[in-house]
Amino acid sequence: MNTTEMVTLGIAAYAAVISTFVLGWDAYKWLSSGPKIRITGGTGYQIVGGLHPDPNTYVSVTAVNLGDRATTITNLGFLYYDSWFKANFRRKKTTKAFIITSPSQSQRLPYRFENGDQWVGFAEQDDHILNMIKDGYLYLALYHSHGGRDVRCRLMPKPAKSTTAM
Repeated sequence: MNTTEMVTLGIAAYAAVISTFVLGWDAYKWLSSGPKIRITGGTGYQIVGGLHPDPNTYVSVTAVNLGDRATTITNLGFLYYDSWFKANFRRKKTTKAFIITSPSQSQRLPYRFENGDQWVGFAEQDDHILNMIKDGYLYLALYHSHGGRDVRCRLMPKPAKSTTAM
């Protein structure tokens, strides 16, 4: 091999490495594009203020779209599993499933969920909800128009407040 062939081979190898990297980067961008929704949920919330005091407690859910595209929130619900195995490996086999009909008065469903937006919803909490949290695995499930899978968040009981006398 002469020098010209060696230079040509080096340039061809360099071009092959760069084009493989660019192809991988494009695949990564394509797979990671779209809406990325993260939700958090909590129990034991109370509403303060307003004309009339509200004695009820609520389950709260906050969703944030961290992706690069908008989606539409279509539904919010609870999914209850009576065992750890069902909750983690048999996600479609719920023991009980519930739909929250009106989780937000100001951001009604279906809700156009732009990237960077935050959505907040509430559901009334009762003893049945608390028993499901204590006895099994209760998840909040947010459904949206992209992807086909729900976005989940496990609900945990709010720790009891400790009071100390002074």
